[in-house]
Amino acid sequence: MNAISHPQQSTGFTTAKLLINGEFVESKTSHWQDIVNPATQEVLGQVPFATAEEVNAAIAAAQNAFSNWRQTPIQARMRIMLKLQDLIRTNLKSIAQVLTAEQGKTLADAEGDIQRGLEVVEHACSIGSLQMGE
Repeated sequence: MNAISHPQQSTGFTTAKLLINGEFVESKTSHWQDIVNPATQEVLGQVPFATAEEVNAAIAAAQNAFSNWRQTPIQARMRIMLKLQDLIRTNLKSIAQVLTAEQGKTLADAEGDIQRGLEVVEHACSIGSLQMGE
């Protein structure tokens, strides 16, 4: 994988945006990293090396979001995690295809990785009940 100075444009080619303060934004960087399918060496897209200002903005937004999140009742958090679980299950096949393309692994292996990730989400969904004790 090579860092390049500008994003390449081609059919089906993706350049990732940064998620800062709940919004996807175009990076102002001049440095990009290719996303390469290791099985085919096809360049699938590029991700930005965020600038220092973008990193600082993301950190500040995360700190602000955490101050709100920690006030969120445990039942509301659980509903959010259950929605995440549902979204992962609903989109499992397409997520597995992305993992296969980005990591060069088999589709079955990618689906297994997602299933193991779902187990973590399921555990996170139960934490509220576990904290209540007997």
